Amino acid sequence: MTNKSHELLYGWTLLAHKSYKLFSNDNSYVLLDQDNVVSIQFTATEQDFEIIQSEYDLRVKMIPAFKTIKVLNVPDEV
Repeated sequence: MTNKSHELLYGWTLLAHKSYKLFSNDNSYVLLDQDNVVSIQFTATEQDFEIIQSEYDLRVKMIPAFKTIKVLNVPDEV
């Protein structure tokens, strides 16, 4: 599994599989999976990380001490 690191505003970092794509507008973000389906929509500020919407089976690990969010899902290999 190869992850890609995405630097977000306010010192947050998102780690997700390299096939995922991240789009942002100020401090709002959308992460698309390998099929271009929205996996998660979220915001990040200096103080918090908020999930607005996510896929029903999305697994996320947050490490507040390091301001890191890790998407644990791995796309199916074809």
